[in-house]
Amino acid sequence: MLALPALAQTTGSGEVEAPGPAPTQDQAADPADAQNDTIVVTGRRAALQAADERKKASESIINSVVADEAGKLPDNSITEVLQRVSGVSIVRFGSLGDPDHFSVEGSGIQVRGLSGVASRLNGREIFSANGGRGLVWGDVTPELMSAVDVYKSATADLIEGGTGGQIDLRTKLPFDFSPGWHAAGSAEVSYGDLTQKTDYSGSALLSNRWHTGIGDIGILVDLATSQLTSRSNFFRTEPYFRRRLLGETQDVFIPGGYDYGDEEFKRNRSGIYAAAQWAPSDDLTLTGIYFQSRYKNHNQSHFAMQTSQDLAVNRNGSTFDDNGALLSTSSMFLRDANTFLPTGGTINGGGGTEGTRSNSMTRDISAQFSWQPGQGPLKISGAYQNTLSTSRLDRLAIFRDVPFPSTFGFDLTGDFPKVTVPASIATTLANPANYSWSAAMPHNERNRGTMDSFNLDAEYTFEDSFFRAVKVGGRVSERRERDLNNGFTWTALGRGWNGDPQLTFADARPGDVEYYAFDNFFHGDIGVPANTLWPSIALLEGVTADELHRPAPLGYGGARSRPASFLPQDLGLWKTETSAAYAQVRFGRDYEAGKLGFSGNIGGRVVHVKNESQGFIVQDAFSYIRNGQTVSLAQRVDPRGGTASFTRFLPSVNLQLQPAEDVKLRAAYNITMDLPNFNATRGGGNIGVATTSNPIAGQPGIFTNFTASTGNPFLKPAMSNNIDVSLEWYAKPGTMFYLNGFYKHIKDLPIFSLTQRDVTIRYQNGTTELASAAASDVITATEAATVKGVEVGGRAFLDMLPGALAGFGIEANYTFIDSKNPGDLYRDIFGAIRNDAPLQGLSKHNYNLTLLYERSQLSARVAYSWRSKYLQSTNANGTTPTYTYVSAPGAAGQSVQIALPVYGDAYGQVDVGLTYKVTDNLSFTIRGTNVLNATQRTLMGGYKNDAIYTRSWFQSDRRISLGANLAF
Repeated sequence: MLALPALAQTTGSGEVEAPGPAPTQDQAADPADAQNDTIVVTGRRAALQAADERKKASESIINSVVADEAGKLPDNSITEVLQRVSGVSIVRFGSLGDPDHFSVEGSGIQVRGLSGVASRLNGREIFSANGGRGLVWGDVTPELMSAVDVYKSATADLIEGGTGGQIDLRTKLPFDFSPGWHAAGSAEVSYGDLTQKTDYSGSALLSNRWHTGIGDIGILVDLATSQLTSRSNFFRTEPYFRRRLLGETQDVFIPGGYDYGDEEFKRNRSGIYAAAQWAPSDDLTLTGIYFQSRYKNHNQSHFAMQTSQDLAVNRNGSTFDDNGALLSTSSMFLRDANTFLPTGGTINGGGGTEGTRSNSMTRDISAQFSWQPGQGPLKISGAYQNTLSTSRLDRLAIFRDVPFPSTFGFDLTGDFPKVTVPASIATTLANPANYSWSAAMPHNERNRGTMDSFNLDAEYTFEDSFFRAVKVGGRVSERRERDLNNGFTWTALGRGWNGDPQLTFADARPGDVEYYAFDNFFHGDIGVPANTLWPSIALLEGVTADELHRPAPLGYGGARSRPASFLPQDLGLWKTETSAAYAQVRFGRDYEAGKLGFSGNIGGRVVHVKNESQGFIVQDAFSYIRNGQTVSLAQRVDPRGGTASFTRFLPSVNLQLQPAEDVKLRAAYNITMDLPNFNATRGGGNIGVATTSNPIAGQPGIFTNFTASTGNPFLKPAMSNNIDVSLEWYAKPGTMFYLNGFYKHIKDLPIFSLTQRDVTIRYQNGTTELASAAASDVITATEAATVKGVEVGGRAFLDMLPGALAGFGIEANYTFIDSKNPGDLYRDIFGAIRNDAPLQGLSKHNYNLTLLYERSQLSARVAYSWRSKYLQSTNANGTTPTYTYVSAPGAAGQSVQIALPVYGDAYGQVDVGLTYKVTDNLSFTIRGTNVLNATQRTLMGGYKNDAIYTRSWFQSDRRISLGANLAF
């Protein structure tokens, strides 16, 4: 048969090594093939065995996922690929710190519970321009990857970075193939049951290698494109505010209402990869690589909110848990703080329509050489790399208000929440005159990041010596990022009090309003409280924020809060200059029968880093009620920045014993580092005011306290001392088992801090005030964190079984992680500052279980991936308000500022796949994603007796995909 050959491997410095021997025998041969001495292993089982061989041959602790013959990884995204790797977990949200936006393909990645994961492309640094240090994994199309390596222990020649580990995306090279033309391609269509839309993906690879008079020449081109449309439904409860019921002496905790809606997401991802190699002689190889991945996203969302901080219940008709948290009630209502009796007023129904368009691009160009004079012991290599990443985002939300009835029922006792509203609401919601145009909130980003780097390495290899090689090298790089980010500039439309009359949906221009029903909401698990009228998608996508704020009849009034989309204070600048040098010695004695094998490497890397950040401290113009008077802050912009330099030494030792041909015992010690992300080190920030809603509709909020939030340009790198041990048994091709233990001691972690800080407040009338503000900053932890754990896993095929049963196999892994952490600070429901949150993103338990079938022409799998609860954020949107606690009717209110920790709840998902090989060159695939319709929940902490309550529920599409793969 003809198939793509084993792919070359890439070292940490980007050098190409010859692949190890590919496994060639399948113990599970079909009886029909018994006359053959050997059975060629192909497809996914060959890829699994190739990954095992790479792990076994490595001098550090790694895991690999290798593409199959069609050049295609087994999943639709890099995050889906990585979620099945031992010790790796993924975040199924837009980002780790954003628990309100579900992501079907996942986003953030943790290795051994840590988010400090360095991203690499062929051993070199790669990133996205998003205010972070690493790569947004969804930006990269997986069809361009030949393999993914997860490094869990470092070596001196690896680029610094990654307290959790490093993830290296490896691409194909022309010299990986034998002379002649080689091609591979794939095409796939998929369908989601919530969106009820069909999507596509496709990729094509073409490569050739020639022997010429000027040496070997090879070229390779790989193109990929894919489209995915998905829909996610959400239901969310507001924080459970502390309340005192009429005539009672104990507090209860009552949700401030609920939100619900959906988000339809459509992304187009395309990739271009080209590589050229020229070997003018046996001594010299020159390689040029062009890599570009583009990600376009278009989403739209409808969201409704029935919320208030003045909601209460009666004891009769309500049930509570042992801590006083509401479980269910037949009637939730607005109450009068002076009497604790229902006001009889309607509950405002907020909400609106939101849309986002984004376009990001990551481009990497590199040129490298490898020179081995006379094929002797000395090899010199080097590379130049230029990386460009751009990101553009435009978001607009249009809000509307509609009165809901004075009461509603709320039941949180089941697996899903249940809301009951009076039937009379239908009449109210059918009348456009009952809907008020409320506000608009645009958000825009224009980010651009660049990096230039150069590395030079020399390695001298010894023959017939215990010392195998000495390697030295250095690298210099300069990375810059320029971000324009105007925040979420909420501005009221015409409200009467701000100069333009209040308009209703009855005043809307044709096409600006539409009815939208939530079809098949949560696959029928949650009943929609009410379907309403909304600002139309056509309006959302057809106007700018400026046009929306024009007076009627051209717009809906209310002067926009800023004269342009971007102002000078929206600019953030960063620069990181890095220089590093390393030395490493490789040594060892190969295993021989009756003779212990012993090998490893020892080295050190010295890194000097200079960080620079520039921005602005902004105080926005803002009006609010304080002591019964309307007060207005002045607009104020002050430049701020800083520079910090650090030098660190990063030693590494990797040892391995081989008592038998198929057994390896590894031990490693190394120090790794992570630079704080750009958002944490931003020079800019803001000073503002926290308010509570005014009971008089349309009036400014009521003052509670001043706020301040800034970055810290002087943050230190986080440093992790790591100890790893690993026992690996490679029983036979395709069957292996391992047991890993690890310990990390991490100091100088950046943590989110809540404190009080004196700030100067400037008013529009020219006066100033020195006031205490509730400040939220990122600081360096004064205590170290520790992370320790165990990974256990393996894979086995039941080759001993007869006939077709021999094709069955199982692959499984489990990771346990325990940590002690100084903790991000948060404010519990009583306003007390606490530091007992776990490390952000760390799940204590993770496991994967995959049932495999590999037999003759058929390959199948059923995979389940699960992770336990993990911290997402201590300052998530909606969980950081200031609320008013009143201890008795008519008593003075006490303002309580909170910042509750939000957790991603335990989540598991089942995916299935089946591939049938029609011929040696053609195969067909069918896959199912999220086949059991899993529900992702988020949780809120910070309550009495450390109780935790559900904050959100999310469901997304179940998806089926049909594909074809061709390779020849």
